[in-house]
Amino acid sequence: MTQLYLYRLVGFTTVVAGLIVFLTLYTVSTLRTKDSEATIVGVNSARYNVTDGWKALHFSKAAYCEVENLRHWSCGNTCSNATPDFHVFNIYENTSTGNVGYSGVDHDAERIVVAFRGTYNTVNWLQNLDFWLTPYPHPGCGKGCKIHRGFYSAYSSLRTQMIEDVLLLHARYPFYTLFITGHSLGGAMAMLAAVELTTWNMLEADVLGKDVQSRGAVSPPLHLAPVELYTFGEPRVGNGYFSNWSLSVLTRKRSFRLTHARDPVPHVPPRTFTYVHMPREVWYPTDGEKYHLCRGTGFSEDPLCSNSVFGTRVSDHLIYLGICTRCECTVKEMEEIYSYELPPEMYNIIALDHAMDDPNFTYRRAP
Repeated sequence: MTQLYLYRLVGFTTVVAGLIVFLTLYTVSTLRTKDSEATIVGVNSARYNVTDGWKALHFSKAAYCEVENLRHWSCGNTCSNATPDFHVFNIYENTSTGNVGYSGVDHDAERIVVAFRGTYNTVNWLQNLDFWLTPYPHPGCGKGCKIHRGFYSAYSSLRTQMIEDVLLLHARYPFYTLFITGHSLGGAMAMLAAVELTTWNMLEADVLGKDVQSRGAVSPPLHLAPVELYTFGEPRVGNGYFSNWSLSVLTRKRSFRLTHARDPVPHVPPRTFTYVHMPREVWYPTDGEKYHLCRGTGFSEDPLCSNSVFGTRVSDHLIYLGICTRCECTVKEMEEIYSYELPPEMYNIIALDHAMDDPNFTYRRAP
């Protein structure tokens, strides 16, 4: 069986596993105290739209396509299922890290689309390896806000040009919706983009970089633009303070975090490092059409959704809404997807994370 080493804990497996055991015991004992310090506000009544979720998945799939095919929107069913008539405005590519994103306009749906590619090469996965938090440099979030250092680094590698382009597109089409999406690491970057673009007018020039304004991108009332965020298999991005603030920023927006069955990625980084998902999870327990609209508050993510199962099936991360998350998948590639196994190191981390929700769960180290 092929092993997909999502997070190779190069040389530090034993140390990290021991640290996580300690942090798990500590976190469980202090969970309610932490929850009182950063309580996530309630989820509003924004409704999940299945059709929009399907389109968002194909926009995120398109980010995995060859750059030239993406540039000309000639990526077969992936492009046509998103929308056949799409104008790609720009492609963002950091060749040193492998991070990719793109922006464009869907005139039929009156949307400005921003999508980010997920993990595709070794460097991307090594970025996911870093579990440590770093302060989030946004004046509106407060001193307690912290986010995943690797995810923020990945987002920052594409951010400046992307923001400039979105501002220019918004100036041209001020009534268009900002439609932001991504899979896996791309989902983490999509969330960071959504909160930043929603709060553009709150940001200071020294935080964002003065080059955006120097190139003629005048800051319009971007906070008034409708924002829709759909992510697939998104890992945890930040701590409770960040999640609380993000939800308050997006409380009137349509933001949904789709999870699938036993996908392991939404369970990392582990909550023992004080990470917590923003609510509005939409959990698909199978490959079918049935889904659950989930709720979560504070450090207690909804125990009846993806946290109710032991997320160790790698194929569930690479298949969403019944199709693969890559640009296109051959029969051979699908066979490989179903053969992937979670490496023992990650199994141990997810087992400890799952034990926080299931008091009857018996933790056994992977062989």
